[in-house]
Amino acid sequence: MKISAIICEFNPLHSGHKRIIDYAKSISDKVVCIMSGNFTQRGLPACAEKHQRAKHAILAGADMVVELPTIYATASAENFAYGAVDIANQLGVDYLVFGSESGCIEDLQAVASKLSSEEYNEKIKELLKKGNSYPKAVALAVGSDILDTPNNMLAIEYLKALKATNSTITPVTIQREDNYNSQQTNQYASSSALRKNPQLRQDFTFDNVTADIDDQVETSFCNYIPHALSTISKQQWMQIEGVTEGIENRFITANKSNGYDALLEQVKTKRYTRAKIQRIALNAVLSITQNDVNTAKQNPTEIVVLAIEESFTQLLYKCTSASAVTKNADALYSSFSKVTPPQKLQKIKLFH
Repeated sequence: MKISAIICEFNPLHSGHKRIIDYAKSISDKVVCIMSGNFTQRGLPACAEKHQRAKHAILAGADMVVELPTIYATASAENFAYGAVDIANQLGVDYLVFGSESGCIEDLQAVASKLSSEEYNEKIKELLKKGNSYPKAVALAVGSDILDTPNNMLAIEYLKALKATNSTITPVTIQREDNYNSQQTNQYASSSALRKNPQLRQDFTFDNVTADIDDQVETSFCNYIPHALSTISKQQWMQIEGVTEGIENRFITANKSNGYDALLEQVKTKRYTRAKIQRIALNAVLSITQNDVNTAKQNPTEIVVLAIEESFTQLLYKCTSASAVTKNADALYSSFSKVTPPQKLQKIKLFH
C-alpha cells in the first residue's frame, strides 16, 4: 500500500486544496494530512477549530489527519517543515505531495541543495549582517528569486528537511494556480482571499467548510494580545523563541493601547517582518521558549490523530498524546471560540 502525505493548514480548505488531495490519491492508495492545529504559521488562530478542519479534509478525500504540534505549526518555515517531515518519516509514507509556485521539483531541489551547504549559509549570514531580510539574503546568496513566494520557500524547507533526516520519502510538487495573498481569483482562490472576503466562499470552497468558519476568532485574539504582552517581563521576553538582537525592547516599549495592528507596526523592522513579529507575539503569550523548541527537536514529534476515514485504521497504532504546548494553545483558542472539541477520535464514514 502506497501512502502520500500532505503538509497543510486548510485555513480554510478550498478547491485548490481539493486538487492536491485528488492528485495525491492518484499516485497512492491513501492520503494522510499533517495539519496545523488551532494556530497557524501566521501566528494567528485558524478560522475554524482544528477538529472541524480535519473533518473538512476527510470529506474532501483524505484518509487521516494528524496534527502538526503548535511548537512547529507556529514556527519559522525551517522548523515548520522539520516537524512535519519528522511526522511523515515516523508514519512511513511513500510520497510527500505539496504545492509550489514553481511546480518544478528539479529547480526546487537545486536551491535546497545550495541552502544545505555551509558555503551558502555563510553567505547568508554575511548578507543578514548587512541588514537584508532573511528572504532577501537567501535570494542574493543563491542567485535566484525562487524564494520570493511563500510556497516555494516552504517547498525548499521540506526538501532540506527530507535530506537532513535521510528520509526515503519521494517529494512531489504540483504548481499552485492561485496567488497566495492575492484577492484576485480565477479558477482557484487562496485561503487568504477566502478569510478576507466571505463573498468568495460560495464559489471557491465547500458548504460544510463555510458553515464552520468563525470570522470573530481572529478579531477576539487580536484584541487580547496587546494586554497579554504588557504582562511579560524583560527576563521572560529574552527566553522566548524567535527573540534576538534586542527585539524584546521594541515589544516592551511599544504603545499597547492602540490595538494589535498598531503594536505590530511599532515593533516590526526590515529584518523582522510582520509575520515574524506575529509569531513571536504568539510565542510570548504561550510562553514558548527557545529551550522548548530545542527540546522538541531532540525528541520524536508527537503524532495526534484528529480525524480518520472509518475504514482506514492501519496507522492508528502510531498515535501519541499532545504536548503541553499544544494543550496550552488549545485552551487559549477555546477562550475565543464557542466550538466544543469532540471527546473521542472522529471516525468519518464516507458514502462513495
